[in-house]
Amino acid sequence: MNFYTVRRIGLRCILYLAIQIPLISFALEHKPIPQNPTELDSHSVAQLVKTCTGCHGPKGKSTPYGYFPRIAGKPEAYLFNQLINFQQGSRVNPQMSYLLENISPSYLHLLAKYFATQEVPYPAPAKVLVNAAELELGRSIVQSGLTYRGIPACANCHAATLTGVAPSIPGLLGLPRDYLIAQLGAWRTHQRHAQNPDCMAQIANKLRVEEISAVTAWLSTQPWPKDGRPLSLTSLAQPLALECGSVSTKSLNVITATTSTPPVKTSTPTLNALQLKGEYLMRIGNCLACHTPNSAEFMVGGRAVETPYGQVFSSNLTPDPQTGLGNWTADDFWRAIHDGRSKDGHLLSPAFPFTELTLVTRSDSDAMWAYLRTLVPKHKAQVPSTLSWPYNTQIGLYVWRWLYFKGGEYVASSDQSQAWNRGAYLVNGLAHCTSCHTPRNFLGASLTDFALSGATLNFASIGKWYAPSLLNPSEAGVQHWSKDEVQNFFKNAVTPQSYASGPMAQVVYKGTKYLSDEDSASIATYLQSLALTDSSSTTLKKLSASTESESFKSGEQIYVKHCEGCHGKLGQGVKNQYPALSRNRNVGTAHLTNLVQSIIRGGIPPSTIGHPTPYGMPPFRSLLSDKEVAEVLTFIRGSWGNRAAQVSTLDVIQSLDANKSMRTD
Repeated sequence: MNFYTVRRIGLRCILYLAIQIPLISFALEHKPIPQNPTELDSHSVAQLVKTCTGCHGPKGKSTPYGYFPRIAGKPEAYLFNQLINFQQGSRVNPQMSYLLENISPSYLHLLAKYFATQEVPYPAPAKVLVNAAELELGRSIVQSGLTYRGIPACANCHAATLTGVAPSIPGLLGLPRDYLIAQLGAWRTHQRHAQNPDCMAQIANKLRVEEISAVTAWLSTQPWPKDGRPLSLTSLAQPLALECGSVSTKSLNVITATTSTPPVKTSTPTLNALQLKGEYLMRIGNCLACHTPNSAEFMVGGRAVETPYGQVFSSNLTPDPQTGLGNWTADDFWRAIHDGRSKDGHLLSPAFPFTELTLVTRSDSDAMWAYLRTLVPKHKAQVPSTLSWPYNTQIGLYVWRWLYFKGGEYVASSDQSQAWNRGAYLVNGLAHCTSCHTPRNFLGASLTDFALSGATLNFASIGKWYAPSLLNPSEAGVQHWSKDEVQNFFKNAVTPQSYASGPMAQVVYKGTKYLSDEDSASIATYLQSLALTDSSSTTLKKLSASTESESFKSGEQIYVKHCEGCHGKLGQGVKNQYPALSRNRNVGTAHLTNLVQSIIRGGIPPSTIGHPTPYGMPPFRSLLSDKEVAEVLTFIRGSWGNRAAQVSTLDVIQSLDANKSMRTD
């Protein structure tokens, strides 16, 4: 063996180790998540909360940005209640609601428990430019209240030390003044609610603007007491000043009942076989996504369905005789889903997917109806739609139906297997996948010749998203996946390279995770049989940016700072935890919308039985400008085997044009 051969072998060994050592060390640092949330160790929990600490700071100690308050050390039940409130809309923050929408109460409990146990130093109190008289007024209200106007002292409930009362009353110190002002304003304007009786709403509405200014100025200038911590209810010298729903026995007990099961069941305790079948069909048909605005209002409707022509609000499906389906019959229900007509005969908007549900069989319709009759009646009136002409007229809907709607139950194909037919029935009918994944014409009708070929969706609440093509393997086609991989996606939202995000995360959490093994296998059989389309339609028009370009170099620095810790030095990710970015089809797509939204909004995959505590991604809306988002995407799309087009700032702006308020430039 000569010198050159030895040198060549040595160089190969060095190169191999240079590649493998980072991979091995990264894998050792990122241990798999235990399937049982109660078994999470401190390392796993620290990884789990990264979605939160991106905004709220390490261990929740806060950041210089006042809108992201300190959550470290706050009482556990208080934190849990606030997470539930964000999830259910009692506290209005679109970003928080988006992150929390598809995760279970047990997941929320883990987050609350982690931050409640964090002990990190408080920052020095802020300096505010107010006069001594205003500070004295604030101190007086906080410590003594305004009893002649029915305003108790803040210290009466939040403790004399103002450090809070465990388990559900927060401390008032160590918070930025603008955050305190914002929360009092939210109570005054009904953007924030607590369980009734809502004592903070009562107080906030009694305080005058100048008094709110004084209270928040004084509180923000006070230091956190040395060794201060929330007191206990039993240690208080006197009862709380006001009866408050947030500290009721019911509120405190809810934290002990958290599970990863579906929303609280509001039907009768025992169901017969037909009703159980109906419940299953309602769930896998994703009816909860539209008709259940939050877990506290099961099937009561009122959720907005976005269309290019305005909003349609879902109807109340409980058997309430005035506002729900209490006076309907099984025939009325069948006519609604099969023919798009209400009980009184008026035409329903195609925002209700009767164009797909018409394929549902009468026997399945009757089972769904039988289940709906078991729900507890809830009184909630229909919210009027905001549709524009001609969709707000019966004549306009009649013309639309004449042009685009043809009803009829699903007819099985004799040339296909029973599994294939079942999958086709679910995809095109009951689960109405075509509603999102099929493009529409300028009148809002599905282009059936291009069924499941992908479409852009616009939502007022979460912006613009792209439902990728199920015919194209470079987008969302599963023709080359194994059947187990397809089933795992629908049951647990996990793909071979990534996980479900955006609107699809909700589809899994509220719908497909309930699929039986037989039905998920049938859907896999059908989807894998779909004819492949020519991927040239999404081929990128230019190669990736030069690695010497300024955009690529800047993107690399951003990646190292914000992304490498989870996705790895080589973009390899961690299976079932952090998506691999190397040779990921979602990274190389020509449709940038979902990539941009994932960076701007972040996201937590849905919690499921097989994946109860998924790791999420923090939102970078406050940290990265549109230009920086474009740069980091340019780097990712041109690295580790990816050969995708450079991303410009204009590309990012156009990807968010349905929700310009998300922009940071």
